Amino acid sequence: MPGFMITLLICSITMSALALLYMALTPFLAKRYSEKVRYYSWLFIVIGLIIPFRPQLSDSIIKVNVPINAAVPNIQIGDRAPITVYAGNVIPSTLHNISWWQITAAVWIAGIIIFLVYHAVKHYRFLKLAARWSENITDEQTLMLLQTLKCQIGLSQNIGLQTCDSIGSPMMIGFVNPCILLPSANFTLDELFFILKHELIHYKRKDLWYKSLVMIATAIHWFNPIVYFMARAIDVQCELSCDEEVVRNTDANIRQFYSETIIGVIRYQSKLKTALSTNFYGGKKGMKKRIFSIMDTRKKKAGVAVLCGVLMFTLGTGFAFTAKMETQSLPESIKEDIMVSSKFLPDPAIYTKYSPYGITISSDGKMLQYNGQRVRLFVDEHSEVEAFFLDEAGELDLAVNRNEAGIITGIESISDVKAQQYCADFFANDLNPTDTSEAIPQDFAVDVATDIVGQNKYEQYSAYGIILSADGKVLNYDGQRVKLFADMLSDGSFEVYWFDEAGTVNLSVVRSASDQITAIESITEKQAEEYRSALDIYEQNALIGLDDKVSEKVNNQFPEN
Repeated sequence: MPGFMITLLICSITMSALALLYMALTPFLAKRYSEKVRYYSWLFIVIGLIIPFRPQLSDSIIKVNVPINAAVPNIQIGDRAPITVYAGNVIPSTLHNISWWQITAAVWIAGIIIFLVYHAVKHYRFLKLAARWSENITDEQTLMLLQTLKCQIGLSQNIGLQTCDSIGSPMMIGFVNPCILLPSANFTLDELFFILKHELIHYKRKDLWYKSLVMIATAIHWFNPIVYFMARAIDVQCELSCDEEVVRNTDANIRQFYSETIIGVIRYQSKLKTALSTNFYGGKKGMKKRIFSIMDTRKKKAGVAVLCGVLMFTLGTGFAFTAKMETQSLPESIKEDIMVSSKFLPDPAIYTKYSPYGITISSDGKMLQYNGQRVRLFVDEHSEVEAFFLDEAGELDLAVNRNEAGIITGIESISDVKAQQYCADFFANDLNPTDTSEAIPQDFAVDVATDIVGQNKYEQYSAYGIILSADGKVLNYDGQRVKLFADMLSDGSFEVYWFDEAGTVNLSVVRSASDQITAIESITEKQAEEYRSALDIYEQNALIGLDDKVSEKVNNQFPEN
């Protein structure tokens, strides 16, 4: 028990330091990396708080040695001799059999119980009140919009939709039986489109379960004030990343309308909320940050490096700090299992088919070998069954070659750069394997194929040879894949703007003085670049005055006392 309490304390301190560092770097990271990857990077820190044990080195910077029969620890810093800390007072006879470790543990456990009971009771009261004042929405148009959005997002689960007089903003509740609650307000169909899509994305990403993990971490470290700041930062990042997903591949017009929808929710101040629900409105302080994040159309990196960095820092806390029992050690079998867990174990059902080409599995089933050498990375990117093996202790990086018919022709050694690329792609896709949009290049489409309520925006150009593919991912013109397609109106705004790096033809719409479509014409790369510049100017202009507009709206609804 003493060793565990020391480990827990060290974990709380080191992970708090990492959380503060990550929060300090947020403004820098926001300019370069997506909101999504910054949101999921927090998950490593949360798990690091829940699971205090780390891989450790024998020569750590700070060691805390806890003798089993001692009332106080020995502390060793670097290579210096251990310093024994003695108690200053004699323990009263009535407490002779109670160590301070037991008292500390009892207080810690009591704090966890109080924290969890408080939030459980609060959530139960919320659910009870919501059930009392909620009514099922029966409007056919609204229900049809919900079903349409579920199909677009890829959800088949039954999700309830109700109005509730006791809430101030839209939210989702329920882990098993999810339900979207809407305040009693007259939302337009376009506003409902964004509100419902926002909440459905929360459900698809399992954000309520994420919130549960954050609550568990906060409960375990209830004594640490920094953890509460971390929980708030994660809550804000959750909404920012959800907003990013809502407006993915949309133009400035739709982004501005979505911003207006969020600002409009301010009219309905939150009356009641719970930690285990989503919240469309995140508060006055974060409103400006949220709006400007929505309007940010800059190209950002996927951010795999950020994820790996946070993971390595989380694991690295065990290298700098060690807490151990002097008279105890892990059995060798357990140590070995811990080492093995840091890599993938080869599945004979997958890798046996590569044996004719020199690939074998070691007798203990823990290594992949190639002609007797230990494999570090093995990739078969065109395999029907996912074949991706990683063992950091290995020395060979290999990839499978296949012909046009998909038949294996051999196995080749690959460079470190190629191996790193395979790893980056694998882990990037693994973050959200059901999100097919991640497989699309970042510049695939600056615009979406539908307007706010889901109508095909490109149907108006069909008479001129423009055809949108059934999946909405490819634009065709007389059998050619379109690279850039721009329809710029006389006021400098864009009716549509499409960009697909894999395309081969650049097109623009010709309009009359009255903005009527007259033709579709082919344009040069130089002209296409001019359209890109015009789009940047248009989107920058859309930001002008937005700060004042948001400030005015917020201040009108929440005047300073």
